[in-house]
Amino acid sequence: MLLGYYDGDARLCYAGKVGTGFTSRSLIETRRALDPIAATKPAFDPVPARAWTGPGVHWVKPSLVAESAFSEWTNDGRLRHPSFKGLRTDKRPRDVVRERPAALAEPATPPGRGRTRRKAS
Repeated sequence: MLLGYYDGDARLCYAGKVGTGFTSRSLIETRRALDPIAATKPAFDPVPARAWTGPGVHWVKPSLVAESAFSEWTNDGRLRHPSFKGLRTDKRPRDVVRERPAALAEPATPPGRGRTRRKAS
């Protein structure tokens, strides 16, 4: 399954592919959900360099949201080690964006552990 997210210009950006995490049941349920939204071409903008064409390719309209777990984003904007968790019905596809980590605050210094200045006597 190819994954994507929407950028600030409302373009569907390719984020990688997930091929693990599926159960026999989730494969059947996911295929049943995908069949009715078949499309003739990819919705990604731009289309990934490897356009995955040929027999067995099943393009769909981006109208479902898949949840996946992953370890990190790669430097080229792809998910590393994604694993399928299921389809979500509580989120709209256009709400799926690439989340950025918040800046980390300076760790608080525990009392009595910080640097102190002593007056010279």
